[in-house]
Amino acid sequence: MNKAKLGMVCDHIRLDEKLIIEAAKKMDVPLNIYNADDLFLGIDEESTFEPVILQRSISYFRNLHITALLEKMGVQVVNSFHSALICGNKALSSLTLSKAGVPTPKTFIAFSKEGALKALEKLGYPAVLKPVVGSWGRLIALLKDSESAKAILESREYMFPIYQIYYLQEMIKKPDRDIRCFVIGDQAVAAIYRYSPPGEFKT
Repeated sequence: MNKAKLGMVCDHIRLDEKLIIEAAKKMDVPLNIYNADDLFLGIDEESTFEPVILQRSISYFRNLHITALLEKMGVQVVNSFHSALICGNKALSSLTLSKAGVPTPKTFIAFSKEGALKALEKLGYPAVLKPVVGSWGRLIALLKDSESAKAILESREYMFPIYQIYYLQEMIKKPDRDIRCFVIGDQAVAAIYRYSPPGEFKT
């Protein structure tokens, strides 16, 4: 019986990747590791990769482009380009959750500073401004009132265009923690508390 073969693309070997490597060894599954920094892929090249590749690149944009190229070669990538595109973009994630009937905080998306301020009048203060692409809480801002909103929105006008898609959400009153739940199919398989650092509203 032929053993399943896997590949894994990553740019850093973190704990997550170490656990994947360890699990592959325990299951006696051959696993080739590809450093994303060393990859260069031709658009019309045939695949020399394993049939299934685990995509572990930290960078959202690097992840998308490598995945698109591998999928064009016929490689099955986990997670797929479509999944990564949606999950890495808060606006697309919110749209997907809304279509599926999943309750989420009230959200508005605006495309100019003026539009964002009008949306905030409807949303109310305090509100939260988030970049549509980004992680680890970077560039998330608490908008306490219209004056602070104007100042923060004005600063975004000098950033890259991606930061001029204004993703605005109502501020949810909660303890100093939230819950991150991991769901596979229709089953919740794990959940963790994420706590806010002292003096922070972000978890």
